[in-house]
Amino acid sequence: MGLLVVLSCGQKSRSSSDIDEEEEEVREELELKTCTFTDTVGIAHVEVRIDYPVKGEVKLVDAIRLYIAEVVGLESDEVELADAQGVTDYYGNSLMTTLSSLNEEFVNDEYVTELYHDWSFTKLYETDDYVTFLGESDIYEGGVHGINYQSGITFFENGQRFGKDMLRKTDSDEFQKLLRNGLRSYFSHEGEELSDENLAEELIVVEDVYQIPLPNAEPYFIEDGLHFVYQPYEISYYAAGMPEFTIPIKKMQPFLNKKAIRLLDLDNDDEDD
Repeated sequence: MGLLVVLSCGQKSRSSSDIDEEEEEVREELELKTCTFTDTVGIAHVEVRIDYPVKGEVKLVDAIRLYIAEVVGLESDEVELADAQGVTDYYGNSLMTTLSSLNEEFVNDEYVTELYHDWSFTKLYETDDYVTFLGESDIYEGGVHGINYQSGITFFENGQRFGKDMLRKTDSDEFQKLLRNGLRSYFSHEGEELSDENLAEELIVVEDVYQIPLPNAEPYFIEDGLHFVYQPYEISYYAAGMPEFTIPIKKMQPFLNKKAIRLLDLDNDDEDD
């Protein structure tokens, strides 16, 4: 008993804060490797650039790799997902196979001197809670002009993706007003303010300027808020490019469901789903 007393007296007691610090999990930073592929066959040229996750929180790394595999059409038994350069080469070779098959079709065409497909997937923005990537395609396979596509995606630390399914009340007058204001800012030039009638003239594919559809591409988070982007021809004419705008998170909060509110660690004052 005396020995036990001596031993217990010699040990320094630990406060609850010390224990909490020891038990607190250390977040593993996301580490990316930039992999590239480039090749030219005849007049066909392909470039691929990917910021590929090689280290970090397991759920997050796995989610990003699976998303990339979906985009590039990678089957599970073709290349290991951990093989960053292998995945990049797979997609580059796949694009080149498709594009080089057009060489013969345009070999004597005086107007088509180059066919190309460039694709990049790069980190755009990161916080402690989520990371956003931007996928961009620049394609020309003959015809009048090439075309660009853009699609961003936000991943939360637990591997979940942000998607349109986390939005609500997008048909409401309040949300539709946010869409109109965003598009109005995109189409306005030199400080001019477009009326709803003028905006309707720009949105030639939209039947009702008061019921604007969400973009086909998922919205994604950047520093200023939630970013929306429409592809060429989706709601307007080709020369309009890709209509895009950002809605501040404070204005977006009433239109996020409980799942999004929780993932973003926002205060939820609305009990509706």
